[in-house]
Amino acid sequence: MKRATLAVVDLGSNATRLQIASVDSKGRTTVLAEDRAPVRLGEQVFRTGRLSAGAIARTALALERFAKLAQRAGAEQIRAVATSAVREASNRAALLRTVKNHAGLGVEVISGAEEARLVCLGVLQGEPASEPSLILDIGGGSTEIISARGEEPESAVSLQLGSVRLTEFFVESDPIARKQARLIDEAIQDSLATVDPLLVGKHKRIIGAAGTTGAVAQLGRRLSGREPESSLPVTYAQVRRVLERLRDSTAKERRKLGVDEQRNDIVYAGTAICEGVMRKLRVEELAITSRGLRDGLMADLVRRTVSRRGAHLHQETAVLDGLRAFGRRCGYREEHAEQVAQLSLSLFDQTRDLHQLGEEERALLHAAAMLHDVGSFVSYNRHHKHSYYLLYHADLPGFTDRERELVATIARYHRRSPPKDRHTEFQRLTPDERIVVRRLAALLRVADGLDRGHRRHVRSVTVKRRGKRLEIDVEAEEGSELEVWSARQKADLLQEVCGGDVRFRLG
Repeated sequence: MKRATLAVVDLGSNATRLQIASVDSKGRTTVLAEDRAPVRLGEQVFRTGRLSAGAIARTALALERFAKLAQRAGAEQIRAVATSAVREASNRAALLRTVKNHAGLGVEVISGAEEARLVCLGVLQGEPASEPSLILDIGGGSTEIISARGEEPESAVSLQLGSVRLTEFFVESDPIARKQARLIDEAIQDSLATVDPLLVGKHKRIIGAAGTTGAVAQLGRRLSGREPESSLPVTYAQVRRVLERLRDSTAKERRKLGVDEQRNDIVYAGTAICEGVMRKLRVEELAITSRGLRDGLMADLVRRTVSRRGAHLHQETAVLDGLRAFGRRCGYREEHAEQVAQLSLSLFDQTRDLHQLGEEERALLHAAAMLHDVGSFVSYNRHHKHSYYLLYHADLPGFTDRERELVATIARYHRRSPPKDRHTEFQRLTPDERIVVRRLAALLRVADGLDRGHRRHVRSVTVKRRGKRLEIDVEAEEGSELEVWSARQKADLLQEVCGGDVRFRLG
């Protein structure tokens, strides 16, 4: 049985983590190696808005080492993502350039929503579809609270709360002063005001994704006279006791309590976030898992490559909800978007022998069809170009940077000129990607024409191939001549793709 070796890197605000795994043809994963470097990438960034030169240098060195480890293990793909510290840094381009030059790695900066989705996937992969869960992931710069069913998030919020962020803003003495502790608590409760009130009292247990929550649980067990390395959950009362003990402790005393040196200065802020979340949501117990974002990254990469489950990945509720949420923020016409998406996918499924594309490309077409008109939010004139810009910079959970660029380019060509080599957007693509964009845009143009009046008159399409010619029977309500005429006008690119005529017949 053929196996593949994959590697993922999580550039967090406090530490950078590596995982290398061997994956068989059925997607079963065996972790070969893991590593962690406490580079403190978020140092100063939350106060100054810029990554420090020292943090960039430390991160580049760590990733250079990670890249060498992955190469020695025979990793065929390495995916690296960065979170809140890099998201907020005005000079993040300097970090991405330095890492590329030193380690040869391209780093993808993911949104808070995508971070929450990946954490959920990492912690809950394999959970029964009906099982409800609540997850807490406290990082250096952000905190994710995720309500899930099975391995899919039902709701997720990414808060600008983190152990490094709060420490830099409020902690000025050792031990922490009462006023500083009060300001931290006020900041936490203020941020938690945005959390869905329906979550309050809904879950008795919250799952902490390692890191900070693991350190809090370990201290809670130690202060209660239990085995600190136990896997048993800790209660809210134990977490509260840890917070009170840390409030009056010095760095030296925290070391005696068993706090890791790399977490010593930020552990109070991290514990305060944990206690604040449990208090706000009335959670009784904190359970700890060793899994988190890094594991979600690996599961996501496996689905995209070895398992080829791209269609399933992009059909996750969180991914589809993300597309609709972005469309609504841009004031798109939702019924028209859903109609064009349905027609596009129907055309795709009936012309597979023509375009020779797979499930990953089908998902790209789905997203582009859903959001092809978002550029009207800027201006209807040239809205196809505005759509490209908005989608290129959009927050679309479940899509990588490269996938998002392809979605943007497909949407850009839903009207007016077909793709041309002189177009800047088209020039950015590889030869294979240009083929994909041309074939998918050809289908999208026709689907959009079939809802020209935004009336949803077309009920279905049936495609037959006669040599190089395509015959498309359109079943629609009476008075749909405009839709068929528009589709005929926009079939130019599809004719180029199939190398023959495209004929429409209204039924």
